Amino acid sequence: RMFGFSYGQKENGAVFSHMTVLFGNALYTRGFKEEGWKVIGTLYRHATDFGKSKIYPGVPEYFDPKGRGVYHYLTGAASWLMLTVLTEMFGIKGSYGDMVFEPKLLPSQFDSEGKASVEFEFNGKPVNVIYSMDANTSAVKSIMVDGALVSEGTNVLPKDKIGGIIEVELD
Repeated sequence: RMFGFSYGQKENGAVFSHMTVLFGNALYTRGFKEEGWKVIGTLYRHATDFGKSKIYPGVPEYFDPKGRGVYHYLTGAASWLMLTVLTEMFGIKGSYGDMVFEPKLLPSQFDSEGKASVEFEFNGKPVNVIYSMDANTSAVKSIMVDGALVSEGTNVLPKDKIGGIIEVELD
C-alpha cells in the first residue's frame, strides 16, 4: 500500500458494504424510505447473485471492480444490515420494554396478499410480526396477538402482550 495504488481495491474506490449499509440506514432514519431501499436492495440483489458476486449469499467487506465480493468473512456490515431491516425498514423498536411499530416498507415489499413478515426474538420471546396493508401507508390501524385484538389506533404493543404471532394492520 505504500508504493502502489490500485483503483477499485480496498479503500481506493471499491464499493464497501459497511459504508453502503450505513448510508442506507441513515436514509431510512431520516425518512427517505424509497432511497434507503434503493441502496439496501441494490446491495442485497448484487450480493445474492452468484453470477455477479461470485460468493455464497451474504455481505462481503467490499466488491472489487469486476463485482466480486471480497473478504466475505470479514465484515460487520451484515449486523448493520439486519439492524436496518428490523428497526428501520420493518420499523420494530423497543421502548421501555414495549414494542413500537413504525414501518417504512414500500408497496413492492409486500406479497400478492398485501403481507410482509419478519421473525425474530424480543426480550427472549420468539416473535413473528406480520404487516398487512391495503393502501400505501405506514400508519398502524390495529395490533392482534395470536388472533386476539390487543390495540387499535396506536403503534405500541405493551410488554406483557409481546410474543407469538403479532399481526399489525396498516391503515
